[in-house]
Amino acid sequence: MPAKTYAFVGTLNRAMPDFPPAHGDGIATFRFDEDSGRMTLASTYAGIDNPSFLAVDASGRHLYASTEWAGRNEGVVTAFDIDPETGALDYINLRPTLGSVACHVSLDHTGAFLFVSNFTIAPEGSRPGKAVAAYRVREDGGISPPIAGVAHEGAEAILPVSVRSHAHLAVPSPDNRHLLVADLGLDRVMVYCLPPVEGQLKLAASPFAELPAGSGPRHLLFNGKGDIVYLINELGSTMATFAYDAETGGLSLLQILSTLPEEFSGTNYCAELVLSPDGRFLYGTNRGHDSIVRFAVQADGTLGLPDWTPTGGHWPRNLTFDPSGKFLLVANQHGDNIVIFRQQALTGALFQTDEIHHGTPMRIVFARL
Repeated sequence: MPAKTYAFVGTLNRAMPDFPPAHGDGIATFRFDEDSGRMTLASTYAGIDNPSFLAVDASGRHLYASTEWAGRNEGVVTAFDIDPETGALDYINLRPTLGSVACHVSLDHTGAFLFVSNFTIAPEGSRPGKAVAAYRVREDGGISPPIAGVAHEGAEAILPVSVRSHAHLAVPSPDNRHLLVADLGLDRVMVYCLPPVEGQLKLAASPFAELPAGSGPRHLLFNGKGDIVYLINELGSTMATFAYDAETGGLSLLQILSTLPEEFSGTNYCAELVLSPDGRFLYGTNRGHDSIVRFAVQADGTLGLPDWTPTGGHWPRNLTFDPSGKFLLVANQHGDNIVIFRQQALTGALFQTDEIHHGTPMRIVFARL
């Protein structure tokens, strides 16, 4: 039987102070045609608030969603079964995230552990205030109670709302030895040892990498070899390249490049980055300039000069490749649309092929079943 490919789209369906009115309906399931790049709405799971970030496990049978609430001291993360015949979501359970404004969820490479990042903008001193929470994944795909959590604090915090950190992502290294946490508030990437031991996430031998003041590190990823890390900085509108030391977890800065054209003088906030499946091109989103920046990856892992493609909408929060690697999808949060581009494999250039109107899209993930 031919494989079925589903695209899941998380949206904002509850208004937040920092965002315009929310036009989403929850989590939408689309059938995705890997030949044409066409998306067809199959179903919607509406019984969840602000599923702003999603992750699918390696089997493609379970989906996890973080709920991004404002004005509450703790968020939640929810687990779902994915019906392989229809792509419909079936609720399993949810857990508290030990911190406020849960903005990212990920799994380790064994599928045994799940991690949630919290932006922690609750009032200083409010409990529980964790930047990252760790969970075990049950055999049925459900989520255990939290087994570990860490808080980041420091006077280096650059956002005026608090002196706490603002964790925006936690992802395991490809060797599954370390957990890297991009902390936008402290201008650092924190590094912890995996797996969690005795209910703790312990700092690695090289516990953090520091960015220039005001960078605002947001999201990062590893190259295919697992020896290079790319990091997009939200506030500085830059892309940083690091060498990764698997023994210590150390990150050595190799370069920082702007994600914007020299002539651009407006306000911009970077959001997401993704490597092409062949590892030859790195793409990132500019919110404000409303573009996809493209870098060619050099033989040593560093990046060449950038080029730009308009996103076909406003405020591109997320982008991802489909499982075939032929199409790049961009979720334009404020434009209420998803734009599909075909990638030209030789040059990495992007050509728009389709557009789907969908309320406040925040995150797109795929499952091929």
